[in-house]
Amino acid sequence: MTMTNNNNIFSAVLIMIVMALFMDLGAVAEKTVTWGSLTEPETLDPGQAWDNASVFFTTNIFDTLVVLDSETLEISPSLAVSWKANRNGTIWEFKLRKGIHFHDGSDFNADSVVFSFQRQMQKDFPYRYYDFPLFDEIFRNIVSVKSVDTHTVVFQLDQPFYPFLATLTASPAAIVSPTAVKKHKKAFARHPVGTGPFRFQLWERNERIVLQANPQYWKGKPNFDQFSFLINDKPDNLHKLFREQKLDVIDSFSISRATGLRNVRWTTIKLIPVLSVTYIAFNLENPHLKQVNVRKALRSAWDQRTLRYVFQGFVTPLDSIIPKGIPDHTPPKTVSKLNLDEARNWLQKANVKQPVKLRFLLSGDSDLIRQLVSFYAKNLRRLNIELDIVNVSMEEYEKRIMKGDFDLTLNGWAADYPDPHSIISPLFNETLMQKGLANLSQYRDARMKKLIESLTKEMDKSRRIQKVAEIIRLIDALSLCIPIFQDSTAIIYNNTRIKNIRVTPTDTIQLFNIEKK
Repeated sequence: MTMTNNNNIFSAVLIMIVMALFMDLGAVAEKTVTWGSLTEPETLDPGQAWDNASVFFTTNIFDTLVVLDSETLEISPSLAVSWKANRNGTIWEFKLRKGIHFHDGSDFNADSVVFSFQRQMQKDFPYRYYDFPLFDEIFRNIVSVKSVDTHTVVFQLDQPFYPFLATLTASPAAIVSPTAVKKHKKAFARHPVGTGPFRFQLWERNERIVLQANPQYWKGKPNFDQFSFLINDKPDNLHKLFREQKLDVIDSFSISRATGLRNVRWTTIKLIPVLSVTYIAFNLENPHLKQVNVRKALRSAWDQRTLRYVFQGFVTPLDSIIPKGIPDHTPPKTVSKLNLDEARNWLQKANVKQPVKLRFLLSGDSDLIRQLVSFYAKNLRRLNIELDIVNVSMEEYEKRIMKGDFDLTLNGWAADYPDPHSIISPLFNETLMQKGLANLSQYRDARMKKLIESLTKEMDKSRRIQKVAEIIRLIDALSLCIPIFQDSTAIIYNNTRIKNIRVTPTDTIQLFNIEKK
């Protein structure tokens, strides 16, 4: 009897030890995706998210009413399960998904949708703690957002707007927890609460951001448990950590380093063209640049071949201000080429005889961009045009753009939603220019204004295509800018650990789809 009791005690202890070991093994076996990047987000509030790093996180912490399919560009249900619009597209009714909860446990319903939009729409909203500039650019046509019942919400627009449904896929359309906003106030930007596949855990400034999988996510639990985002401002450090297999994924690297990884068997480099355009903008207040023939000469001096040399295939050359892949737009069939004789003819027509000096304003410390502009400067020197490349901090850059203290500069836009309007509208937005973003708004002409306004109201697809083409033809005929390239999202990952990385054409990465091996 005594022997039996001892055995029982021993067995119980052994079971406890085994259980403890299994618990430890379970903790160790927690699937974590480790991601390295140079760039830290500015904010985790989707209404404020302007930069790519911020949108990266808000896309995965929050849900929108509808979502963009990464392959077809079609609009699919998300927090809204169905929708309908009146005949002219000024009233939109959405039926909402039931049984959804925010990460803080509060209910998702029509009131939370109304709250999420009103805090950005209304300057005197009691729970508005900062400005939302992107919302004003994308959603200025919304008159009201009202709840009909617990799971029905209605949007009223001031006029028909063809891409309205597509705009609801953009970051400012994400639905936030009213409870969390009221609790954290201005600090909500560092303590985000949504309904998305991942919950915010911590943010150690300049070091890391950690997200946890949302086990109650309405699509099902993500394929891994934790997402650890390492922030390091030195590409070589990230490259070293990846080579040592201490990181699963990196999205920041030098092109020379990336090229060296192409033959590493456990490495995959994924390039996804995004709906973006980078272009050379002109200061139209400059006496020389006011002349269309001078601008045409500058465009004829641009050589697309330098892109291949500098970027090694990581960007796509562009001949249009509208990137490839955007619906309702047909890329030009002809490709512009370097033609210095043509450039000299344009300068002759402009009666430019004396040597011309121009300043090319750059921001940041990108060696590749400076190298690209330096090649361009060599071409211009053959036309007796001296290009002074001036590199300043981002803060100084914005001040100079606002004051018009530049001649040429490099700027770019990424579409917030898959429609030509998302590129065209900010190009001619004077408010954005006043905030230090170089665009084409210095060109003020009734024709362009009328065309853009008519595009906003046009609901017929074929007529919209014609209007987009007409706007592009006018931009090209006046040489209001020089389209340079369409960017790509470049991701390097360990294919023995990670699979199924998807990037939408609007440059958002959906962590929910990633599988951790």
